[in-house]
Amino acid sequence: MAENDPQFVPLASHLARSEIFDRYRRSLGAEERTYWQIIYLKSLGKVIAEIAQVTGHKRSWVRQLIVRYNAVGPDQFVNDLPPTLATPALQADYARKTRELDTARAAQQSLLASPIPDHAELDIATFMRTATEVGGDYYDFNICGDGVLTIAIGDATGHDTKAGMMVTATKSLFQALGNVPDLLGLVRQLTTTLKRLNLRGLYMSLTVGRYDSGVLDLVVAGMPPAFVYRKDTGTVRQVVLKGMPLGAFTEFPYERCSIGLEPGDAVLLVTDGVTELVNPAGQMLTANRVQTLFAECGHLPAQGIAETIRRAGRAWRAEQALQDDATLMVLKRRED
Repeated sequence: MAENDPQFVPLASHLARSEIFDRYRRSLGAEERTYWQIIYLKSLGKVIAEIAQVTGHKRSWVRQLIVRYNAVGPDQFVNDLPPTLATPALQADYARKTRELDTARAAQQSLLASPIPDHAELDIATFMRTATEVGGDYYDFNICGDGVLTIAIGDATGHDTKAGMMVTATKSLFQALGNVPDLLGLVRQLTTTLKRLNLRGLYMSLTVGRYDSGVLDLVVAGMPPAFVYRKDTGTVRQVVLKGMPLGAFTEFPYERCSIGLEPGDAVLLVTDGVTELVNPAGQMLTANRVQTLFAECGHLPAQGIAETIRRAGRAWRAEQALQDDATLMVLKRRED
């Protein structure tokens, strides 16, 4: 795009994209958050017209904000905004949008909240942290009267309101279909129905598992490996099952894996927001590091395992803002 085009405004390289996103996440108040949202969208390569459409502001206003950022840098463009940019109407508008997003987040979390079942053979723990107001991660449980437990942990594409729609649809389907006897049949019904919903390019990466009498069956659709801890050796192995995210294809040949669990053995399931957690040097945590962490804490109760990995992840990112939702689930066979 030519530089004399009014839609073209280059973004000065004051900060890396990850640093801009961190400023956006740490913004105080609706007004400051708006400014950093615009700069972040620009860092993604969006043109002014696209940014204006997303944020609801006039193109001239968006252009003026970006020009000011380029001229005075990241530390001044928020603090010393001219009155024409920091208007009472803008403050009121974004205060309203912030309240709506907070309400949407609370509603989604209330809807998706899945109490951990009290299972006779399994000690279970979970952890979830969203990167933005409406998350794209999900976990759920479905338990039958005979103690057969079906679990799900997943990650919708993205982590905005559209991803939240996919998560809500997946939960509704899982609650309706969770007792389907064949785990592969359950996954086929999930992906077929999600594809029929035609959610415009949205997909759901999902691990579905079923535990019955010491055996955990897994079917994986586009998720990181499962980690299996063995008490007798204190070691952890990765179980990799490749499969397309749900909603992409209706006839994909998903695989099922059966894992026998002895008392004291445990399984860790995570979304890619855990394995791809980034530190200040831009390095990912990776599945191998998660495997090492799990081996070091696998002897703990399920909640202790979850808390240890949560703390390790927080230390790894050194208090930087999350760039993706992060969720984990621990299933440990009781020893008594």
